[in-house]
Amino acid sequence: MASPKKYIITRHGSMEDKSGLFTPPLGGLTKYELVLLISKRAHYLNQMRIDLQKKYRVHLIEKVKPTMVALKEYLNGEYGYTYEPEEKQ
Repeated sequence: MASPKKYIITRHGSMEDKSGLFTPPLGGLTKYELVLLISKRAHYLNQMRIDLQKKYRVHLIEKVKPTMVALKEYLNGEYGYTYEPEEKQ
């Protein structure tokens, strides 16, 4: 059985077919928070695609997965986060 390919995503969003691991710039986030941030953005992008399909009654072909789009946007600094502490009652 052939081993699966591993990809490295550079800061510029290009993917390289290499063996190795990807360590994203955390920017003050934990790895868990980064995964949550990217997954929420990917969910939003996927929901936009679904809404467009329903509105225009067409099937949109997905060339790039929403998770990869969200990761590339994060690496390019196109979105971020703000930390709002919970209000104490």
